[in-house]
Amino acid sequence: MKKIKLDSVICFCFMLFSLFYFYFAMHLKLWGGKYAPGPGFIPRWVSGMMFVLSLIAFVNSLKENGITLKDALPANITSRINLFVCWGGLIFFLIFVKKIGFVVTSIILLTALFSRGTKWPKAILLGTIVSVCCFVIFKMVLQVQIPTNQFGW
Repeated sequence: MKKIKLDSVICFCFMLFSLFYFYFAMHLKLWGGKYAPGPGFIPRWVSGMMFVLSLIAFVNSLKENGITLKDALPANITSRINLFVCWGGLIFFLIFVKKIGFVVTSIILLTALFSRGTKWPKAILLGTIVSVCCFVIFKMVLQVQIPTNQFGW
């Protein structure tokens, strides 16, 4: 069985990103005037070149020996769970922060992160205190726009 190499996964992700970028660049106008490029000119070329270079790197990564995903991930199961909780929490935060607000989302994220090293009641308390402090500092003191829910927090 062939092992999945880290280089191949990274190159494949870059290829997907360049296709995503190219798709949205196609919605921009290619030419702005008779002799002037429009706002879609450079994004199309950049995404096209990025795809070609990523494809070349992907093919090269398949030919060469490299670090496998098994070698890149921690061997200890607790460390792997911590890694997946961190990445899963980050993705959760990015998806739900605009829907349910900064405070609620950050309380859930920080509680999940703190619970890996402390007991649940203490993790909930710490997550709530840190989230509310960040909200007060950024929203009220510094007056930074933060996503809020219908209740204003």
